[in-house]
Amino acid sequence: MHIVVSGVHMEVGEALRQHAEVKAEELATHFEKVNDVHITFGHEAHHHHLHSSLITLQANGVSLRGEGQGIDWYAALDEAVAKLSRQLDKYKGRLTKHRERRAKFKEHLKSLGPVAFEEGHVEEAVLDAVPTDMFREFEPEITKKEVTRIAPMSVDEAVMQMDLLHKPAFMFVNAATGEMNMVYREGRTEEGKTAIRWVAPKG
Repeated sequence: MHIVVSGVHMEVGEALRQHAEVKAEELATHFEKVNDVHITFGHEAHHHHLHSSLITLQANGVSLRGEGQGIDWYAALDEAVAKLSRQLDKYKGRLTKHRERRAKFKEHLKSLGPVAFEEGHVEEAVLDAVPTDMFREFEPEITKKEVTRIAPMSVDEAVMQMDLLHKPAFMFVNAATGEMNMVYREGRTEEGKTAIRWVAPKG
């Protein structure tokens, strides 16, 4: 298991680093295999008197995230661990099913024949006439890049993963169809529950 402990605009002392590594080892007991644990310490952006801790964990092909705040970094870490532990206990059974479905999907892929591709060609003379900066004004400013492996899963598992990561949207490969799908949060229902929308290509 790979454990990384870091600080945002701060130095992490040896005592705090060792405490964080012990907590990471405790979290690892929830799973058969934990690949990476990253623990980050810092201060709350709008409450500098509060200390914060963020734990991101990769286990069994699933990403999990827990945040905590406290009067010091030890208290913030304990709160983040407690939140993450509750999530792990809540979703452990569903994560096991997710792993089993992924294994079945891999076996299904092995049974498929070779994939055929159709090639198309564009005349270079057409491309020469296109300005290189014609879309520059529409380019967004990218402040952070994250590259992750997109794993096959069911829609329910994708909603679970979005919930675990506290993200507003999540892209995934639908294990039933093999196509790229997306789920995202869309306001609230009349009953006050969060509405989840599932987007899939028409075919």
